[in-house]
Amino acid sequence: MASALPRIAADLADAGGRADALYGAFLCGGVLGATTMALHHKLAHVLGGMFDLPHAETHAALLPHTAAYNAPAAPDAMERIARALRGSDASHGLFDLTRSLGGVMALRDLGMPEDGIGPVVEEALVNPYWNPRPLEAHGLRLLLERAWSGEAPLLS
Repeated sequence: MASALPRIAADLADAGGRADALYGAFLCGGVLGATTMALHHKLAHVLGGMFDLPHAETHAALLPHTAAYNAPAAPDAMERIARALRGSDASHGLFDLTRSLGGVMALRDLGMPEDGIGPVVEEALVNPYWNPRPLEAHGLRLLLERAWSGEAPLLS
């Protein structure tokens, strides 16, 4: 996906890029079917439910930040992601890729009000999904503040 999406963005008729993206999407679907959801999906579902934010764009804006939050608890996975993105770390590689493709980076630009950060943190802590790093209110607040404003993720 990391190599296919920029190729398609540069040339919508790039059949090889589209085939690579289709195969990448197939692999992503297989992964989703073989695992459980974690913090990323929990936050996306809470945001979608509370503020009717668009599904795909919300996921794209959140992913760099949830990767940064979980990085200390999943260093091997983050190293593999960074390598695949040809970046120094997974979260900034995801952020840079999404931004380079014209993705909306700020939850505020998707319709989330700033005063929604606290309620989202509270709701995310109720019946949390499994996550490699324990969920804690202060860390989630920092994650959401940066995602709300569109700042680059903060590695903890």
